[in-house]
Amino acid sequence: MRQIKFRGKSADGKWHYGDLVHEGDEPCILDHSDNGVVWNVIPNTVGQFIGLHDRNGKEIYEGDIITLKENYPRVILWDKVSWALMPCKYYNDKYFWIMNLQHPGNDWWEKFAEEMEVAGNIHDNPKQLKPNEL
Repeated sequence: MRQIKFRGKSADGKWHYGDLVHEGDEPCILDHSDNGVVWNVIPNTVGQFIGLHDRNGKEIYEGDIITLKENYPRVILWDKVSWALMPCKYYNDKYFWIMNLQHPGNDWWEKFAEEMEVAGNIHDNPKQLKPNEL
């Protein structure tokens, strides 16, 4: 069973991991590693853990940028019922959004799991979202 948890970045630039809660309309993270402190987080930084780890054992969250042998950068997105991949080259291009969204199956992940690595995320590393060669 996949562990359900989220992360979000507070205004001071620190990432918090735990349960997603709301104070009014504002998203917050109940951070269990921080004695259960509830942190207000920037709404567009909230991302869900997809239940998978990269080759270094790092948890993968929505908004992470992963690479395959340091190539083929892809953004992890949540698409209705499952995670999906978007080539960084097309991340900000709304015309190509649907055509380039990839829904790899478990067999794909198992095949490439030892080569996948989190290379950053869309919030801390926006330069990786500029068009580049795939």
